[in-house]
Amino acid sequence: MTAASSPPRTTVGAMTGTSLDGIDAAVVAITGHGLDMRAEVQSHAAGPIGSAEETLRQLTTGGEASAKVIATAMKALSTQTAAVMQQAIGDHSVDFAGVHGQTVLHAPPCSWQLIDAAIIADTLSCPVASQMRGGDLAAGGEGAPITPLADWILFRSNVRRAVVNLGGFCNITWLPAGEDINGIAGRDICVCNQLLDAAAAQRLGRNWDVDGQHAATGVANEAIENSLMSTLTSNGPTRSLGTGDESLNWLDESIVRDAPSDILLASMANAIGSAIGTAAAANADEIIVAGGGAHHRPLVAAIASASDVPVRPSSDLNIPIEAREAACIAVLAALDRDGIQATLPVVTGRRDGPMISMQWCQPI
Repeated sequence: MTAASSPPRTTVGAMTGTSLDGIDAAVVAITGHGLDMRAEVQSHAAGPIGSAEETLRQLTTGGEASAKVIATAMKALSTQTAAVMQQAIGDHSVDFAGVHGQTVLHAPPCSWQLIDAAIIADTLSCPVASQMRGGDLAAGGEGAPITPLADWILFRSNVRRAVVNLGGFCNITWLPAGEDINGIAGRDICVCNQLLDAAAAQRLGRNWDVDGQHAATGVANEAIENSLMSTLTSNGPTRSLGTGDESLNWLDESIVRDAPSDILLASMANAIGSAIGTAAAANADEIIVAGGGAHHRPLVAAIASASDVPVRPSSDLNIPIEAREAACIAVLAALDRDGIQATLPVVTGRRDGPMISMQWCQPI
């Protein structure tokens, strides 16, 4: 029996982003094995982080907590993650799962994704993969971005595509036209929702500017844009972004403090979108946007304005913008289960050769 004709498998993935805006889960049908696999999103669900949120925010901003507080938060996050995954699963029968967990520190060679996969495996009664960055870090890589190969499984086509994740940080996967994985590239670009959400919290008293509605009422200020552009983290081809790269101190600059909220938020969307759009369009025939920031209309408009190629949401390709990362996690678990290294040396900077697999919890 060939890979293409083997029975399909169903997997579910879950992701908690750096913005701490909730838990996303996606059920993915896998046909074929290894690099021959194809993947189709069947359903997805989202839910709040729940009682662990306060502790996670404390940890991600450099705060301290006792072992008991951290362990309690991990149990609560894992239980809530399992509940969101169950909601996504519904009537589907799942063969295995993958979970990313909450990144509380990313400063290679150290990276910490908080999750207890055993709780999730027990709840779902199936094998669960976790510690998705560990093997890459152990092999000398940055541990990020980890999604490019999964993006290739989900989005490959006969045109060159840039898959843009508008999360806490923006990362981009560039996919070549056709089936050759050797042309895949990817890297982190700059801070995104981390800074936009911090500004919304400071100015609007909200966790985020819903759909960029407030930013849309303002007129961008060139001086503010230039100020932000000069502070956006510039990283090399394999330097990932994480703890310490949020650029939150920029919000204390005088030019920022003195700006009306609508002008500030409009200027931020323009600056961040311009940086992303310019980078994305450099090697693509079309740009696919996903992640929470894909709802931010002025941000997406700025990406389109800075590029000379079509920009459209991943939902146009039957992958809901909220589900793209969770779907990637599900695909990465499938690749690892098939013995395929989930990260690419050209993307993360890890050494060529063998690398350690993900960690699997499974019923026995």
